[in-house]
Amino acid sequence: MPAIASVKRELYIPSPRPHVAAVLSAGYTGTGLRRWERLAEEATSDWCDNTRARYSDDNGRTWSEWEYEAEEHPTQGDLVMEEGEFARGYDSRAGRMVRMVFERILKGDPAEALAAHWRGVQLYWDHMFWQASEDDGLTWGPKRQLTYEHGPVFDPGNWGSEEFLACNQMYGGYNLVALEEGAIAYPGVVPVAHRNEEGEMEQVGGVICLVGRWDEARQAYEWTHSEPLAVSKRVSSRGLMEPCIAELSNGALLLEMRGSSTEFTAGRKWISVSRDRGRSWSPVTDLRFDDREQFYAPSTFARILRSTKTGRLYWIGNISPTPPEGNLPRYPLYIAEIEEAIPALERETLTVIDDCDPERDTALLQLSNFSAFGNRETLEIELYLTRYGERGDGKLHSGDFWTADVYRYVIAL
Repeated sequence: MPAIASVKRELYIPSPRPHVAAVLSAGYTGTGLRRWERLAEEATSDWCDNTRARYSDDNGRTWSEWEYEAEEHPTQGDLVMEEGEFARGYDSRAGRMVRMVFERILKGDPAEALAAHWRGVQLYWDHMFWQASEDDGLTWGPKRQLTYEHGPVFDPGNWGSEEFLACNQMYGGYNLVALEEGAIAYPGVVPVAHRNEEGEMEQVGGVICLVGRWDEARQAYEWTHSEPLAVSKRVSSRGLMEPCIAELSNGALLLEMRGSSTEFTAGRKWISVSRDRGRSWSPVTDLRFDDREQFYAPSTFARILRSTKTGRLYWIGNISPTPPEGNLPRYPLYIAEIEEAIPALERETLTVIDDCDPERDTALLQLSNFSAFGNRETLEIELYLTRYGERGDGKLHSGDFWTADVYRYVIAL
């Protein structure tokens, strides 16, 4: 099938040293051409440090020097805090930029706390916050917690309150949608008690959609939320994860969600649609091609964005030729147009962005963790991705697995 885009790949930031990956997130700071990049180092799964940021006032032609955001992660007793921006957008009616900030509090050594999760022991807790800016993202107002349950909120003087840690746990999505009527729609993953096919209750990851409207009198957003979307562990072993939200041309909202394969269900991408601006959602079903044929997908996130050049909505993510085993394989990486009336991926538009090269890459190559946005001058899509596993002995998370570079992809539609 003919490609819908040309793709140019270039090395952007090399690994800083052996056994350490360079990790980059990037985007625009506001509504103009000012851009930011945040660079971190990763040597163990899901834990980054040495985080630096830089800015460009001319759409990436020149950059400021890298500056550390913090020399070390903040601590309080035996607790460590990881914090980072997940999403931002512009609310035209309120005249404010809004950003979503992720906060993870870990007990003890971060690597050990993260590893304990796979043994069923909880030693870290996730929460989400929002901030607003009146000067196009140059400065930000106070950080306020996103909540969906009654209970205590974050106390800067007492991170470890058991009541706070257990309440309003949330892992937010990586994008938000600013709706024309003056609202912000934002998805998050929360713990849900779900009744499975055998009638038993089980704890799974579910997805809620939070909708915020600016209250001028309070100078704050008022948030409501939908009922959670959930599937059983028979459908997705870890529930629904890392949701991406988009507005369709007919005004409906689309959620695309990561799943994880089980012995009963092959790896899929999952979707739901809201026709009442995020208040309620259709039953969860798998994302398919426009001819209704299913496809396989590893447990990875995807991104959806609308091109200002074509006006079309595009999905970027991983599709597997055979049933995946959990997270793997995480290639190829594709872009495809979304047929918004269904919604589904238009099979004839499926185009490879990158794939595993057996002569260069190991079989554990990951083409899955990336930032993507539309360049506001060239109208091309820019994508920044760390190619984990491109080097090494083919053993997952071995030393050389982490010797990984950031690549820049320019996708011209």
